Order: sequence, then structure tokens, then C-alpha cells
Amino acid sequence: MKKNKVFRNLSIDYRLIFADDTNLTDYKNYYAALVNFINKNRPFFTPPIMEKWGLDVLVAIDPNEYVVEKPDLSLDFEKIRLGGDYKNIDSLAMSIRETLWDLVTIYSGKDCPITPNDELRYIKIRKDDNSEQFLLECAGCGRAEDIYGNEYVGGVGKMWPVNRVDMNRYLK
Repeated sequence: MKKNKVFRNLSIDYRLIFADDTNLTDYKNYYAALVNFINKNRPFFTPPIMEKWGLDVLVAIDPNEYVVEKPDLSLDFEKIRLGGDYKNIDSLAMSIRETLWDLVTIYSGKDCPITPNDELRYIKIRKDDNSEQFLLECAGCGRAEDIYGNEYVGGVGKMWPVNRVDMNRYLK
């Protein structure tokens, strides 16, 4: 019972992000507010939770370098879109991850060959040996391919968003 009450208080704190209008004045402020919420609540957002949902990567990047000018979301509707209840830390972490990715995603303009209504986004995979591979990935089905359209069959690693500097480097 005590655990449920503590998580309920965390959910209330999360909703306070949307009660403060300064958090929704622009996309960078919104990104920073979500990251600050995670950092303030690290007892809930443990290293395994952070890694499981990719939040470790998303809190490490500089929003000034990664938040896109026109993400695929509306700040006016965020209060409504994310106003639901979360059953546990995993559901909250997943929701925050999806929103953070929405704020940093650069889309390719190319539809996924598996789920044609999903546009592929640019990502990079950083492997344990610190090598990186630039890919296109479908957020819907998870299919990844190289920039030539070949299905990615390389090794696993951490998925990172790309920014304009990365785009210029990889798409010369």
C-alpha cells in the first residue's frame, strides 16, 4: 500500500510539469522540464529503469543541440495527451521516453517498408567499442536499415538520436 501511495505522489509531481506554463513555452523548455523531473526523482528512475527505457541516453544529450525546431507534437495538447494515469514506473518511463524522442527525432521522409504509415527516423547505434553506425529506424516496428535501404543486421548497441551535425557528417 505504501508503495502505491509513493508512486501516486510521483504521478502527481509529474502532472505538475504541465501545471507550470513556463515548461510548455517552447520545446527546449519542455525537454528540460522532463529531464529535470527524471533527475529529481532518481530513486524511482534507477539505473536499470533508465537503461531499459533508453532514458540514460536522452538525459545525457544537450537539448540545445538535439531538440528539433518542429517536433511531431503540439505543446498545446501535451496536458491532455499525457494526463492519464500511470500504473507503475515502467509505464511512466515509457511515456516520458516517447515524448523525449518526439522532441529530438529527425525524420527521413521515407516510409517504413514493413509499416508503410510510419516514417523512418534517423538514429545512430553506439556499440560497446564506441563505434557508431548511422541508421534509419521505424519507431513503430523497430526495423532498422542503413542509408542505402539495406536491412541492418549488425551488432547491438545503445540507440542515440542524431542532430544536424551528425546528419552533415553521415550524409556527406
